[in-house]
Amino acid sequence: EQLGYIASHAGDKIIIVDASLLDTLLPALPLMPELAALVIAGDPTDAQLAEVSRLVPNVSAYELLVNSQPTTFAWPVLDEHSAAAMCYTSGTTGDPKGVVYSHRSVYLHALAVCTANVAGISSRDRVLPIVPMFHVNAWGIPYASLMAGATLILPGPP
Repeated sequence: EQLGYIASHAGDKIIIVDASLLDTLLPALPLMPELAALVIAGDPTDAQLAEVSRLVPNVSAYELLVNSQPTTFAWPVLDEHSAAAMCYTSGTTGDPKGVVYSHRSVYLHALAVCTANVAGISSRDRVLPIVPMFHVNAWGIPYASLMAGATLILPGPP
């Protein structure tokens, strides 16, 4: 129920989901009337694909979609105060609440995380964030790691 609320409240039109999370997402799809497309990373089962195709008008495989795109990209000029990311609470005190992070705030936070009195991340480090990206953008650790040139290690399912 909360997944459906969040996607609708955020105005999501496209969702990218790992196949391992499809069973969690499937019950929420009918609660997302604005959803125009679903992109699946990994290998969904035939049953999952059949159910998703029944509920979402456009279903794509992530690798096929990425491989069909041009190899160059014309980067747009963005206002530093425009939205870069959005995270939601779990809704333990009512409906989930969202917060939007600007490009500027993500950049400045990553700079701060790299300083010696915070995490001191440098190009000599290997970083494995334990906090997930949906929780306060993993405290900015992934952005700071990339900014500093550290090796970023992202775990997957066992």
